[in-house]
Order: sequence, then C-alpha cells, then structure tokens
Amino acid sequence: MTQTLDDLEGEFASQSGEASGWVRVAASTVMAEYLLVPSLEGLSRRHPRVHVELKVDDRLVDMVRDGVDIAIRSGTHTNENTVVRQIGTHGRRLYATPGYLKAHGTPEHPDDLGRHRLISNSGATQLNRWPFIIDGQAVVITADGCWRADSTGTTSQLALQGLGIARFAMLAAEPLVRRGLLVPVLPGFVDEQPVPIHAVTLGGRHRLPKIRACIDYWAEWFSHEGDLIR
Repeated sequence: MTQTLDDLEGEFASQSGEASGWVRVAASTVMAEYLLVPSLEGLSRRHPRVHVELKVDDRLVDMVRDGVDIAIRSGTHTNENTVVRQIGTHGRRLYATPGYLKAHGTPEHPDDLGRHRLISNSGATQLNRWPFIIDGQAVVITADGCWRADSTGTTSQLALQGLGIARFAMLAAEPLVRRGLLVPVLPGFVDEQPVPIHAVTLGGRHRLPKIRACIDYWAEWFSHEGDLIR
C-alpha cells in the first residue's frame, strides 16, 4: 500500500511539475546536525512543498522497516536492492578548541598525542584508529580516549567544550574553524583518507520527484561545501 501511495504521489507531482510531500532521511548525528540541518533552508526555498523528517542515529537503519526514503551514508555500499548515488566526499582531521590548545599546548608531532586528552568513540571504534603520514609512511595511532561517547555528535560536543582533541569529519568541522571555534591539529601529518558520501534509496524510489529533488539539491550543496574546505 505504501509503495502504491508513493507511486500515485510521484505521478501527481510529475504532472503538476512540482515535487511535494514528506521525505524521511536517515543520517548519522554529525551528518544530520552539521550538514543536513544547515542545508534545509535552501532546500525549502527551492522546493517549498517538500518536507523533511530526519531520523538521526549513528547505526545503520533498516530502510524498509523504518520507512526511510533516503539514507545518507559514507563509504562503500553494495546492496543490490538499493540505488546509490554519490553526492560528495569527506575526510577527517584532528581538531581542538583554541582554549584547549592554549591551556595544554599544541602538539607538533603525532607522538605528542600521548600527552594530551583525546576524545574517542565507544560506539564506532574504527574511528579511534587515527591515520597519519610520518616520513612518507602510513602510521595508525589508536586513540585511547580520556573522554568517550557512543555518538559522533556527542564526541564533537566534547571537543567543542574544550575537553580535548577529537577526529572530525571535515565537512562538519571546517565551518566551525571558519568561525574560530576549532583549530586543526597536526594538519601536516593527518591522513585525511577521503571517502564518498552516498544518498541511498530503495530500488525504484529514486525516481519519485520529491526524492530526486532532495538528492539533486544535496549533491549541489555538498559540492559547494566541499569547495569551501579545499
């Protein structure tokens, strides 16, 4: 029944020439708070009859069970039942507040991190493997956090409170750098390891005007944000 209603909605929107309806979007905490939320005003101006409901969780959602129209995910996806479109790329760097660095000093080499307060992720432990390029060689240091949280949003807030050094998605962090709230740490050593950002939809649903409108807009918006940080 849901698919039939969506098909009817898509057909009506195509005939009227205007995308409309609710779009349920799943994203991680950082992706939602720092990237999607700032984009919504522009999306609304372009498509005033499109409305977005955000499902925010660092865990991967079941798109069928949770009724998700679009999942914004990073990395590689091979599920044959989904349609995947790359809408951007992102890497990660280390950041801290100016206040933290003033109080504790600025590390000049990755070896200095052992003397600093690090912020790690207890829910996605792979994010605690911090990659560097040292003397031309790839080196990974596992962050043993002085502070931990199971949410990327919470780890970012810990850093913004001046509690230590954290590894952020650049697309989320660089706007905060421009506002003077964060400072890159060890920029000459960090291996950013850029990965693609994808908009994932269930097969066939990417053709619905409301979904296509959102994905097209976000591809443009992410491209603009990417240009700002390069």
